[in-house]
Amino acid sequence: MRGLFCLILFILPGIVAATPDVTFSIGNKQYQLSGGHAVVTKKKGKIQLIIAVKDLTAKAMFALTAELPLNALENPQELNSEYNALSLVLMNQKGIYSLVPHTTLARDDFMRYHTKEEIITDEMEDDPDDRIEEKLHECRHHSHVEHCLKITKEKRRKRRKVRVEYKKTGPTWVSKSRDERIRTGDGVMREEKYRDTLFILRLNPVVENGKLMRLSGTFGGVVLYNEGMAPAVKTPIQGGQFSVQVQNVP
Repeated sequence: MRGLFCLILFILPGIVAATPDVTFSIGNKQYQLSGGHAVVTKKKGKIQLIIAVKDLTAKAMFALTAELPLNALENPQELNSEYNALSLVLMNQKGIYSLVPHTTLARDDFMRYHTKEEIITDEMEDDPDDRIEEKLHECRHHSHVEHCLKITKEKRRKRRKVRVEYKKTGPTWVSKSRDERIRTGDGVMREEKYRDTLFILRLNPVVENGKLMRLSGTFGGVVLYNEGMAPAVKTPIQGGQFSVQVQNVP
């Protein structure tokens, strides 16, 4: 979380807008935060989205992050933390509200490797263990040398030809669907701290002349609240709305 807030401080130098960019309520408190932006970058074939606000007046910092498929922001999207890589951090004077997915799928790109596989075919080839050189040498002392050489070559021992293939191999979960992985626990990571939390984010891209200019939308869910050394408690965040300018569109 510390690294995320450093990023917020870098991209949001205390700009204060005339109207709130992000509004939501937690319990009986209504938040209206100004100075927000969205940052869009591409990394490893995915879109990385950050919607962040640092409001010095409200003494609060807020950041939503999401990972999306390429070209996803060409149309409205609905994401939820049960199936999508979503996270939320809200820091105010009292404590920190946060959320990450309870269940995420382990990445396997860096765990794949090549294995050598030998396949026995129906083709035949000379058996290198047949000691043909020794037999040909013996033929030189035979009374019928040419006949001996001919018979030796014709009756040379054969074996099935072996073809070598190199196959890309990965963890056991590579061929499994998301539902099967979650059901079996194969290639799944769980953040038990965030069990029974949920976050839903709706994105509405505003495109002008083929370029993404703004993002608006709504959000809400159940997040985790930490205050000092007290145990974390689950609390709802409701009525979330935002409309922010987009920066760094790739």
